Amino acid sequence: MEQINSMIQFFQNMTQEKIIDILIAFVIVIVFCLLSSFLSYLVIKIFKWKEKDKKKIKENAFYHPLKAGFILLGIYLGILILNLPNDVMQVIYKILKIALICLTAKGIANIFAPNSILMQKVEKSSKVGGNQTLVNFLSKLSKAIVYIGAGILILAEFNINLNGLIAGLGLGSVVIALAAQDFAENIFGGAALLLDKPFVIGDWIKTKEYEGAVVDITFRSTRIKTSEDTIVTIQNSKLAEESIINFAKMEKRRYSFNLKLPLNTNTETVEKIMKRMRFALSHDKDVMKDSIQVECNSILTDGINITVAMYTPIITYDDFLKFRTNVNEMVLNIIETEGIRLANPTQDIYIQHISENKE
Repeated sequence: MEQINSMIQFFQNMTQEKIIDILIAFVIVIVFCLLSSFLSYLVIKIFKWKEKDKKKIKENAFYHPLKAGFILLGIYLGILILNLPNDVMQVIYKILKIALICLTAKGIANIFAPNSILMQKVEKSSKVGGNQTLVNFLSKLSKAIVYIGAGILILAEFNINLNGLIAGLGLGSVVIALAAQDFAENIFGGAALLLDKPFVIGDWIKTKEYEGAVVDITFRSTRIKTSEDTIVTIQNSKLAEESIINFAKMEKRRYSFNLKLPLNTNTETVEKIMKRMRFALSHDKDVMKDSIQVECNSILTDGINITVAMYTPIITYDDFLKFRTNVNEMVLNIIETEGIRLANPTQDIYIQHISENKE
């Protein structure tokens, strides 16, 4: 409130000299805004003097934070010229200092961006081995540490004692400790998933309860997109303890089904149908030739059972569904052209007729 009153008095006592100072301050800010790009480029060029590509210099992690920093410097110099009251200047200093902390944190966080030079080197290292998912996880973790550190510095600017704050929470500190424990468990669970690499983003996996494509792996959880086009979020600590089936790790998929022909189908027709299916499957580019099985495996009371099985190199789930459809249509076409209808489950019912003797 005192600062507002000071500013009101400052404008009430406006003189011609102060108006000139305001104009000079405004010009200084404009000049720094116009020169911010050049100055940022110049500073980075000093440290990267061997770099000839201007685009790479502008893609430097600190280019945009430096650009904003020079604009803040222009504002600071312009404010100095105005000779504002001391209490107002203290507030402005604090605001500028907080802004400087944020810009510095932004620049450091940019160093850990997934596409940064540092993270590209990490990705190419032998320990990471090109695991982009692990790189993204390390990038997010590093950024979180940087921003948490910046947040602590900002709180310190407001003279907030974190130790006293936590101690004063009492029972709330227990809740925070439990939440921190849960967070830590999920962090380590996520790290374990990334290091063991049971799956990466894009893989189709199946857990005890869910099945779908992995769309994201964060500090706390993993998100899966199911076949119903819904997103399921699973805590990493829970996922790390479950058995996971990764269909993307498969080199081939097996497809099998049973056909039941009517009992009155003659032997020649049965053999002809099986030969035609073997021939059609052997000429299908998506079927592994040495895996084809078309056998009459049993004769039941309600029909002749034929088992059809094969392997395909198709791994992607959507493509596998299309493959199954094509095979099913081929089999149905063969059966229809042979004039055979698949047997339906039947049940014989015997009705005993009882005649009544009427007197």
